[in-house]
Amino acid sequence: MSTKLPSWLTTNTPLPTASSRHHFLEQNSHRLEGLLARFSQAAEQAQPALKHYLPPQIKLLTTFGSVLLLSLNQNLLLLWLILLVDLGLLLTLPQFYLRRVLRQTLTTAAMALLLILPSLLLNANVWLFASKTALILLNLNYYRTTTTFSQVIQALQQLHCPNGLIFVVDITLTYLKMLGEFLLGLLQAVTLRTVGQTKHPYRTIGLLFGTLYLKTRDYALALYAAMEARGFIGEYPRVPRTRKPWRDNLYIILDLAIFGLLFLFGR
Repeated sequence: MSTKLPSWLTTNTPLPTASSRHHFLEQNSHRLEGLLARFSQAAEQAQPALKHYLPPQIKLLTTFGSVLLLSLNQNLLLLWLILLVDLGLLLTLPQFYLRRVLRQTLTTAAMALLLILPSLLLNANVWLFASKTALILLNLNYYRTTTTFSQVIQALQQLHCPNGLIFVVDITLTYLKMLGEFLLGLLQAVTLRTVGQTKHPYRTIGLLFGTLYLKTRDYALALYAAMEARGFIGEYPRVPRTRKPWRDNLYIILDLAIFGLLFLFGR
């Protein structure tokens, strides 16, 4: 005895295709999640150790002097000298940090060149400005990659910057990192609990940033209460002096002498 299958089993029903209207938004949310994961605490702990041969304040002064020197001079030979020094510093980096510095420099330099592309096509003298911009970005990316947040704060303290400036920089860097990790956790939770296509993805993004705003307010109130309870009046404890302060002073004198000679040479 043959059994006839029902009609709904023999009918070919096409699968509903997902709407590509919100594909751009979903792709950007994944990129944002990957970007936040790179700046998380776990990503920093997974990085290989890096030896710091210079004190933080010397490294900060050297970077600032290099950017200032590149901005005020038009000598091509001076640009070549700074490029050779930068390449020598890059050769001393481990492979992990070398790739990161080069990748970030190429990305930011390409974005800067796109902004001045019409001027590059119409004026040949703009190539000097483009070269100086690329060298400035290389120096800044090198400093940002090889320097931690705590070393930046330590450098500002060693240079006797005002306590208000140190407080603003410290709070900004600390809470940007904390809020980034909180937003990363929210994005991962939403990704794991979402099944299929979201009907209102913009509403989801709005809820995420609304929650982030409320968390920021809670952090601010908790920080104010903690500072009030501990009697914080805006004064940071002094950083203990190094065992060899003459070495730091020698580095500063050498930096000032070298940058002064290079500035006079490039005029």
